[in-house]
Amino acid sequence: MSSMNSLPRIAEPVQRWKRFGEKQLFLPNHVVALLRPKPKQSPHLATFAVPLQFNKLDLRDYLHHAYGVETTAIRSFINQPKPERKNKTGPWYRPRAQKMMIAELVKPFVWPEPVKDEEALKPWDHAMYQKLQKDRRAQEKKQKDPKKVPLRNKFAVPDDVKSVSQQARELLRKAKDLKVKEKGLKVEGKEEGKRGEVKDE
Repeated sequence: MSSMNSLPRIAEPVQRWKRFGEKQLFLPNHVVALLRPKPKQSPHLATFAVPLQFNKLDLRDYLHHAYGVETTAIRSFINQPKPERKNKTGPWYRPRAQKMMIAELVKPFVWPEPVKDEEALKPWDHAMYQKLQKDRRAQEKKQKDPKKVPLRNKFAVPDDVKSVSQQARELLRKAKDLKVKEKGLKVEGKEEGKRGEVKDE
């Protein structure tokens, strides 16, 4: 026992990752999004979409101070999208790159299963959201292929536009009737020496 006590004690490793920055941000203007993991991804790994100017220390401080989440390591990479062409005939351009970070969590986080019950999603207008997404995808598909874009005269006329056009036609008809009545009146002034006298023909 005495020999074991006389041995020098090994110093514990310093956990440098627990040191944080001193700059305080009260109104941040950045957006950090937690992405759903892939099917075989470990629950100790969390994927985030961060701004391009973000670094690993920023994400570590953000998770610690905002949510109390401890991390052991962070890896970052940038996704460069493929060059695209505007309207299939315009100039080539490369869309904005997206920076991703994968954080190793001290405590695992398991995503909940997506809700599939329509009744449970009713308070959030899920049916309306799906309808809007379907219309948006259909509109984008039409815009990508100019041959499928219908002409203006082939669009279905909405009911409100029909009612407005009908009211406009009625106003034009009434104005035309007033003009016809005015033509049937003759204004006499110079011939009889009286002004403003109106007489029917």
